[in-house]
Amino acid sequence: MGTSRARSTKILERLGADASGKRAGVVYLQVDYDVAKLAVKRELERKGVVVMQIGDAIKKLGTARERLWRALSPAQDEFTELAAERETRGVFVYVPDGVRVKLPIQACFLVSREEVEQIAHNVIVLGEGAELTVNTTCAAIAGESLHVGVTEAYVGKRARLNFVMIHGWVEGAEARPRTGVLVEEGGEFVAHYANLRPVRLLQAMPKILLEKKASSYYSSVLVGRRASEIDVGVEVEFLGEKSRGEVVSRSVARDSSKIVMRGTLRGRAAGARGHLECRGLQLSGEARITAIPVLESLTPGSSLTHEAAIGRISEEELSYLMSRGFTEEEAISLVVRGFVDIGWDRLPPSLRPQLKGVIDLVAKMASG
Repeated sequence: MGTSRARSTKILERLGADASGKRAGVVYLQVDYDVAKLAVKRELERKGVVVMQIGDAIKKLGTARERLWRALSPAQDEFTELAAERETRGVFVYVPDGVRVKLPIQACFLVSREEVEQIAHNVIVLGEGAELTVNTTCAAIAGESLHVGVTEAYVGKRARLNFVMIHGWVEGAEARPRTGVLVEEGGEFVAHYANLRPVRLLQAMPKILLEKKASSYYSSVLVGRRASEIDVGVEVEFLGEKSRGEVVSRSVARDSSKIVMRGTLRGRAAGARGHLECRGLQLSGEARITAIPVLESLTPGSSLTHEAAIGRISEEELSYLMSRGFTEEEAISLVVRGFVDIGWDRLPPSLRPQLKGVIDLVAKMASG
């Protein structure tokens, strides 16, 4: 078990995870079906921060039972139904009113062998004025497998949740993340998602609900390689007056990969403002990228905008860089690096080194 855990830690840390817990306040590590590690620093426990396995939290804590399945419906699809049926694995996090957690919570999910159905249900609850950073890393090292990660997040009034999710799969894996976020009055949700390695099928459509004067920023970077099929988007519902939301997506497709970028902004309140931006970069003749933006204003006084663009690296740009002494591979890497560097300065400084590493990996995966 010790050797297996060490190998798991090494794989996850290649993707920038802090599975050892050196820079994290909490580490949750699930390998296949089993929780291999759950460690909480005492300073967080003294502040009233609660971190438990979801099954234990449902049995012991009214807070967990009250919040469950408010941001998502267990009947949404067959994958949320699976999570509802097997509600024992996953992590429950509660941060009391006014508590600002400086060290991030690191949650890692690894599929280590074939024919595994890894199901995890995670619930995050922030009290009024609280702040938390959650850093999740999901990966597979075996062949055919299924990962279903269902996450519910409840951001209290004037609270802030920073959420990072990094995926690194293998060609036989199927991943079906399901996410629902409810942001109360004056709260803020900032999220960054990246898929870095080939995957058989990746499909996700997180839903963000914004109440009065709440705000969200969601960015994603999708790298499609080999025969990957990726269908990822974000849905934002502007429920409260003067709510704000921005969705920014970047896709890089090479080989015979197929990427669909979706985005839906739905204005239900006066003074709501939303913007959706989708950009794709095709690096081979067989790769395909599709952008599907949807804007729906259901009340006077909301303002929703979008822009989308899909194309290739221009020959002039490559020629210029190569004339400066770069090889073609290095030139492509430089262009991709600038293309995917979007808004990550919004995150706390403690996470920026990891995200710089993500940009480096994206550039490497796209160019070679």
